[in-house]
Parts: sequence; C-alpha cells; structure tokens
Amino acid sequence: MTLVRFNTQPTYQSLLDNLFFNPTRSAGNCEPSVNIYNSENSFVIELAVPGYAKEEFNISLEQQTLKITAEARKTEVSDDKFLRRDFSLNGVDRSFVLPKNIDTENINADFRDGILRISLPRKQETIVKKEISIS
Repeated sequence: MTLVRFNTQPTYQSLLDNLFFNPTRSAGNCEPSVNIYNSENSFVIELAVPGYAKEEFNISLEQQTLKITAEARKTEVSDDKFLRRDFSLNGVDRSFVLPKNIDTENINADFRDGILRISLPRKQETIVKKEISIS
C-alpha cells in the first residue's frame, strides 16, 4: 500500500512556508524537525531538539530574522566503538524570516520534554479610517 500525503489547505500551507522559509542555512549543523502553526493571536514555532538543555540554546533576532542555535556536543564514546550511529548532537542552526506584523518585543520561548516552543505574537493591526472632504 502506498501512502500519499493529502493537503487539505494547500494555499494556506504555502503562505506559511513563504512567511517563515529561509533558504540560507549553515552546513554541518543539524536542522531539527519543526512545526509552525497559527494560534489565535500568534504564530508558534516548535522545534524537536531532544538531548539538549534549555541553557544550551541561543535565540536571537536581527532585523526580521529569528535565529536559533546550539553548540555541538562531543560524545563520550569514540567513533570507532560505535556499531551503529543513527544520531548525534552536531549542534542546531535554524533561521526563520518573520513577517512584519510580529510584535518582536513580546516574543517568548519555552523548553519542555525536548521541544523548544517559541511564541511570536502578532501586532494589533490599526485600521486607519478617515473621511476626506472634497474641495
């Protein structure tokens, strides 16, 4: 049996991809799996980063780019002793270009059970409404 991914909202998904996708990433570091979703008043980014502690992460914002990094860790077992090696802690380096309507002063992060969760609150949009007289 072949499983085919079915996307019920292709337009919405491509919109989120365009908002957060950044093609420039560093080679050599791990790009952990990420979930991005839209809640009522914010966007939420969740990164799966098991094996790290919250103190090891550096989250920075420059212009409209959110950058999440963690240093690589050395294993206590030498490489020649491994019989199988499917994962390692090579460091984390992910960047996201944020939309302009993010309230950058109120971004917050939480780390629990190997999931780094970053909440990106949206600014309240101000609607300018004004009547213009004709002269």
